[in-house]
Amino acid sequence: MPTVPLGPVVDPEWGLYSIKRSLWDPVEPTRLGSLLPELLFHVNGEVYRFASRRTLERFMKAPLLWCGMVRDPVTGHRFMPTSRSPAAYWIGGPYYFENDTTKARFVDDPHRYEVIRRM
Repeated sequence: MPTVPLGPVVDPEWGLYSIKRSLWDPVEPTRLGSLLPELLFHVNGEVYRFASRRTLERFMKAPLLWCGMVRDPVTGHRFMPTSRSPAAYWIGGPYYFENDTTKARFVDDPHRYEVIRRM
């Protein structure tokens, strides 16, 4: 009996990393993040879920402490943002960039580069 191909898997490791990250509270990783919409936040379009309002507020004050690697929305390159990384706020949360050039391109046309994740 022939098998039906399911299509290419582009980056299974990234998928597993993303799922793992989306299930646990990044501030208190021993606790599961909630599925409630009021307990989620976005960084570079990625969804972060929180177990409580307290951990969400801690994350929002300093997302760079807990977000880990992100993708520059313009180039698609993954990098670890620092306090010196250019940043812009767009609908849903902050976006961090590899350099001022990619930030300027994003700010000129944010709809073109915004990352939308729905879970």
